[in-house]
Amino acid sequence: MAEGTSGSVSHPASLELTVQTGLVANLPRTSYARTDSTPAMDNPAGEPRHRRIVYDPAHQLVFVANRAMNRVEIFSTTSATRVAQVSIPGASSADLSSDGTTVWIGTVTEQVAAIDTSSLQIKARYEITGLQPLPNTLFDRPEELLVLSSGKLMMRLRRSQTGESLLALWNPSSNTPTNLTSTEPQLFQNGLGAMARTGNQSKVLVAANDASGELAIYDSNGNVFAGPHGLGTGTIPLVAANPDGTRYAAVFVANGNSQVLLLDGSLNPAGIYPASAVNGMIFSRDGQFLYVSENAGAPPVITVLGGHSLTTLGHVPDLWLAGRRTEIKDVDATELLFGIANRGLGFIDAASLGSLPGTVPIFASPPSSQPSEGPNAGGTTTVLAGQNFEATAQILFGTQSAANASVASNTQINATSPPNAASGPVNITAYFPSGWLTLAPDAFSYGPQVLQILPNAETPAGGDTVQIYGYGFGSDPAKLTVTIGGATATIQKAEGVTAIESSLGLDATYPFPIERITLQTPTGAAGKADLVITSPAGSITAPKAFQYLQSENFYPKPAFDRFVIYDQSRQWLYLSDIDHVDVFELMTKFFHQPGIEPPGGPPPTAGLRGLALTPDGTRLVSADFGSQSIYLFDPDNGSGTTIPVGGIAGFANSSPARVAATSTQNVFVGLSAESGSSGSCTSCLGQLNLMTSPPTIQPAAQPEVTSLTGAPLVQSNGNGNQVFVAFVTSPGGPLALWNASTPNQFSTFTANDSASDLGAAADGTMFALQANGTTEIRRADFSLAAVPANPELTQIPARVPVPGVTLHPSGALVYQPFLTGPAGNAGVKGGVDILDAHAGILRLRILFPQQFMTDVDGLHGGFLTIDENGQRLFAITSKDGTGQNAGITIVTLAAVPLGIGTLTPANGVAAGGTTLTIRGSGFQNGATVTIGGKAATVTIKDMNTLTVITPALPAGAQRVTITNPDGEAITLDAAFVAN
Repeated sequence: MAEGTSGSVSHPASLELTVQTGLVANLPRTSYARTDSTPAMDNPAGEPRHRRIVYDPAHQLVFVANRAMNRVEIFSTTSATRVAQVSIPGASSADLSSDGTTVWIGTVTEQVAAIDTSSLQIKARYEITGLQPLPNTLFDRPEELLVLSSGKLMMRLRRSQTGESLLALWNPSSNTPTNLTSTEPQLFQNGLGAMARTGNQSKVLVAANDASGELAIYDSNGNVFAGPHGLGTGTIPLVAANPDGTRYAAVFVANGNSQVLLLDGSLNPAGIYPASAVNGMIFSRDGQFLYVSENAGAPPVITVLGGHSLTTLGHVPDLWLAGRRTEIKDVDATELLFGIANRGLGFIDAASLGSLPGTVPIFASPPSSQPSEGPNAGGTTTVLAGQNFEATAQILFGTQSAANASVASNTQINATSPPNAASGPVNITAYFPSGWLTLAPDAFSYGPQVLQILPNAETPAGGDTVQIYGYGFGSDPAKLTVTIGGATATIQKAEGVTAIESSLGLDATYPFPIERITLQTPTGAAGKADLVITSPAGSITAPKAFQYLQSENFYPKPAFDRFVIYDQSRQWLYLSDIDHVDVFELMTKFFHQPGIEPPGGPPPTAGLRGLALTPDGTRLVSADFGSQSIYLFDPDNGSGTTIPVGGIAGFANSSPARVAATSTQNVFVGLSAESGSSGSCTSCLGQLNLMTSPPTIQPAAQPEVTSLTGAPLVQSNGNGNQVFVAFVTSPGGPLALWNASTPNQFSTFTANDSASDLGAAADGTMFALQANGTTEIRRADFSLAAVPANPELTQIPARVPVPGVTLHPSGALVYQPFLTGPAGNAGVKGGVDILDAHAGILRLRILFPQQFMTDVDGLHGGFLTIDENGQRLFAITSKDGTGQNAGITIVTLAAVPLGIGTLTPANGVAAGGTTLTIRGSGFQNGATVTIGGKAATVTIKDMNTLTVITPALPAGAQRVTITNPDGEAITLDAAFVAN
């Protein structure tokens, strides 16, 4: 009992005290933190290793570029815990400025970001225009940055579709990259290889990207300082540089043999160390040591060599997690190493060296602990499985020493979990007398923890299948309770990692003992709902983690509809069937019969495809691929006009496939040439003039597009003032933009995109492409804003993209339609992923009972559209993938995900008082806005628009945060600049 007193008021209360076991002294500091990075993104096939980690000694923080998750993770080196994360799509490298105030982040999204090391926020973004040394060969992905003492940075600029890269010197003050290929053409004849900078940032060692064995040293102004120097015929996968440039190290592989070569400041030999499968290499901060992560199998060690001679000084154990070692990247002054470990960050203590025996104790594949969960009070008796355990061991659960730890055999350790104040998973680490240690990441969970809920939005009627991924669930569904919105769900299965690996496409290197609950949802009220899991180990609440939809309905209509568009003023949908346009009235929920037919009746060769509504709503434009015509319909009475278009010379099967109506009484027509080629299509982009009588069509005459070849995907914005164009097959993969303010010209951009689908925001600020095997989210100036993150727990191995990528009118969200497997197969469902357009992260996943109808690309179909708020989704679906059982599925969200599209203006005076218009998604009455952490005055116009008056601010880039009354919040760094 405790009693608190304040003045004349006192309050007694019963308190519960948990006494945690103290930290164990004199054990290595080696640890691990999960980041959910993936090996394929950490080290893309065919590319040299990048500097993805940098240590900030002033703040004792490690910054980790996590490309798979579209973010930079920031960890404290004193606690080995995450302290912040910054959303940066495609983050692929990190380096620290000379003055320690900025961490420079390279990306694969045509952008460089600068993080302030004090606020841990983005303070500047730089759009990289790229270099084009040859026609249609663009290097524009600033994948790796190395900071130089001159204030400039060495930049690895990569092509979008290949691993080929070149070396450039980048000046942030002018945002200008300079191609350095000509300084050493022989060195770079096959592109740029591995790089490393000196600790004082005065020099950079650069390797060839081939078997020439060539090296050169550059100074901080991009001049060749030494070399090129040949090591012989062989490859150089890794290089390192000491603090002052007096020693360099290179891993040299020739005839299957690997060596670490030590070189002096002029690239003369200074030492040799025969190595085995080197995975990482770094000099100590004082240059006295060279740390080498080596050995593909057991024993996985960090070998410590003399930094001036490569004398072997000793070893420390590496983290060996599900067969993967640590790629060491940086080190602090206490010899704590930091590296990319298996789907996380490794902290390896190299301060105390020793000689390790050849027999390596190691935990078993997950789950290595049984049980793998227990209450916070501790006391759970666990059995730890593995091999080669020594006679005694010290066991830590997280940082707490286990009670009653004993080695039962060389394959089993018994231990009792200690108490722990915090809930969630902890690593289990075993330390052995020989000096070896072994670590099982997230091996034991104090109570349950939710990692992912999929799908996370379904019908209020209940009965939908939902899967929850996380820890601490246990294997007995009878001992689990899950409630959604207070109602109890029906639990069908509780499974461990070995049972669910194949359904997620996880390989044998996945190191975490994740668990999955499969349940059927209870009935619920439309809106966001708390999800509560109760297990024998404890309980957890995921607040507002699941959304009950407002409604989901299927309206059958046997047809082979291919494109669907939404008419806001009439509240109609138009769907292009083979020989007519189906019309569905949203208010009355019925299809017009017989729909809108071509003038004079459907021609026998009819094959309708793309649709567009003129901005004034008076005419519906339809492309008829089969009859090589365009139709102009009056939606109200179904009357129309036929405009013959014809085909394309040299192509037996060519016709109009997509149309985009403009505000200038013109329609851009994308013609598709699909067989019988006798050359490149140079007139596939047509322009239909609606002001003539009858309307006339001719090839688009703007000089910027007359030379572009290939079938164009065309899409206008909401008011018809812009038309976005992407080409399915064209040299250089160009993009183009037409603007009504300059109708006689196009803006173009060599994007190296082989596009298969195209969608644009009604505001015209963003557009999205299916290209290069992913979704690219681009701004209207063509710059690449984001690509989707790739969390492994959200993957659907048999997933098939469906044409119809769509953007929220504000550009804040991207709607991606998909199938869970091949079309027409039993059990396959259609679904929509809703992504944040700036971060590329998944916000909602909805699965339909039906399949999407689908086709090969956006020239053949567009099977999804949305309304003016992004709240209603309209999908062309089928119960079994056939036209006989097709129809329209309409999903109405109870809450559109909160998102930020644009701020206008994006800068204003620091004194405050600037009026901003924020366009976005999901704004609720009572939403609040902070800019730079200070409250702004907010007026809500509608669920997509806020008017904001800025407060007084310090000069510079500011983070904008919007918070809805239900607690949902969204932030965008450097969204507003105070001058």
